[in-house]
Amino acid sequence: MTEAKIGFTIKTVAERTGVSVHTLRAWERRYGVPSPNRNAENRYRLYDEQDIADVLFLKQHVQAGVSPSQASALLRQRQTRSVEATTPESRQPIVAMQASLLEAFARSDEATARQILDQAFAMFAPEIVALEIITPTMYTIGERWMRNELTVWQEHLASNVIQQKLFSVLQSQPESSVVAPHLVAACAPSEEHQLGLVIFALLARRQGWRVSYLGQGTPLADILHLSRQAKPNVIVISITTVVGLAGLIPWLDAANRPAMPLVFGGYLLNNLPSLREHLPGVFLGEDAMTAVQNLASVSACETWVPSKRVRHLANALQSQRLKIAGDVASKFIATLPATLQRRWDASNINFATLFLMDTLACAVAFDVPDLIDWEHQWLMEAMPPRSVSPSLIAKQLETFKMILRKYFSGDEWRLLYPLIERMEKK
Repeated sequence: MTEAKIGFTIKTVAERTGVSVHTLRAWERRYGVPSPNRNAENRYRLYDEQDIADVLFLKQHVQAGVSPSQASALLRQRQTRSVEATTPESRQPIVAMQASLLEAFARSDEATARQILDQAFAMFAPEIVALEIITPTMYTIGERWMRNELTVWQEHLASNVIQQKLFSVLQSQPESSVVAPHLVAACAPSEEHQLGLVIFALLARRQGWRVSYLGQGTPLADILHLSRQAKPNVIVISITTVVGLAGLIPWLDAANRPAMPLVFGGYLLNNLPSLREHLPGVFLGEDAMTAVQNLASVSACETWVPSKRVRHLANALQSQRLKIAGDVASKFIATLPATLQRRWDASNINFATLFLMDTLACAVAFDVPDLIDWEHQWLMEAMPPRSVSPSLIAKQLETFKMILRKYFSGDEWRLLYPLIERMEKK
């Protein structure tokens, strides 16, 4: 038995797409788009998010000069390809294209990579390209970087080429109606990884949302200012790294954050389920499509808030991070043999220490000791291929602990000590 559709009235579809009720009824009668169900009790038309996406597809093509009948035929072709893409046989072109894209980036062949992306978006719906070609490609590139099989510049080249294409596709989408629901999409402060957020913004736009895209490393003050000016329905924040998460610590004080609902997603949350319950907002899902589909259900809710003592310690760790990093670098380099001292400089140690400081501050602020384990595992996987031995990591942790003990004492040290011990025992 087919499950009945639930959701929107035709008036809501008209508001979200900017297509009049009269035109919607004409398109439905002539072309079968949209294709609502009828409520069994009152025979009202009921529409879902897919209906809205289909209407937006027709609208975009009609505005570009394609007749409604031709646009509906194109839509049926795309829907057929999407259904076929779920079968093992029809997935072969998707798998082959993903492998070709990965190979092109591994060779640093930018021209071929761009051609493959153009071909992918011509053959498949943007959702399929984003989730089944681009996402696994970038995940594999990240894994190869971790193993030191690809360089930083190769990873950056791949990210930039893909982001440029996604921005182009995003900008080509039809403008949403001014009465459509509005979301702000931003990376957390100091968060430079925006690929997941771009994909989310594209899928949300295709589902009829007005999207204000703020991008990388957006200061909290700017997000707050925009929220007061534009009054969006929801604010979406992407968190990929612990550096980005640390930038959200001020929002653990309810007085510092926007009044509208906050939604969080990203790589760090996908890998650390214990963190999801301690955010100043809602976690909607592990992939962009799930998050977009759940947006309509977001509402203001009570969120977890740490004690004042914990917030004070987290803020102190953040305010002292640069000074502590400098002290750790000086002490650590002084303990190394002369041969190693020539290979290490203060900037390398500062980077590593700031990473530890952010991890510690977030473990305290968000009450997630698991973060220590997860980040330590990352270090132990990423550093040895770069000629940084586990013994050298242990030495830095020892120096880090000694310096921290000079800055914090009493109750603050009692909160920090179990977390630092956890670092050393891993």
